[in-house]
Amino acid sequence: MTVWVNNDGLEVRFGSSKADLRLGGRLSTFGAMQELRVKILGTSVPAQGTVIANVLDKKVTFPSNSYLDAVTTQLYVDTAFTSGGSATLDIGTMGDDGDGTYTVIDDDGIDAAIAVATLALDFDVVPNGAQMGTSPVNGVSAAQPIAIAYGFNAAAFTAGAATLILKYRPPVTS
Repeated sequence: MTVWVNNDGLEVRFGSSKADLRLGGRLSTFGAMQELRVKILGTSVPAQGTVIANVLDKKVTFPSNSYLDAVTTQLYVDTAFTSGGSATLDIGTMGDDGDGTYTVIDDDGIDAAIAVATLALDFDVVPNGAQMGTSPVNGVSAAQPIAIAYGFNAAAFTAGAATLILKYRPPVTS
């Protein structure tokens, strides 16, 4: 039941304690560009505007002031999305306030209003939200990371799964 965190941020567990299920993670890459991959499950997408629920995975973050690559980032649909209505998906960013709360930076800054009919099997798109090709900053604390946020508008999703591959370049520090 013992859990501690190593210097590299990884949890070490002993006994019968189980790891938390994560929807994504940061991949090691060569060069300046880094990569986050997160799974978006249609039935788990919260209504837009429910701030803390909109954070996709609190452990999957990128540094404030990172450049979000507008060319190589992509959203890939693994399983077609369905809805009982005309649902749309927003993907954006929220700043970690450092105290367990989050503040909206841009709730559809990665991509906005992706229609359920568009989210068909094998759909692949380069997100074109207002934050793509820019360097969003956590307005509460630039030292705190930024999390990916999401939400539905109009109607809830009843099925579907997609993978967001977010490519970014961390800020240069001296």
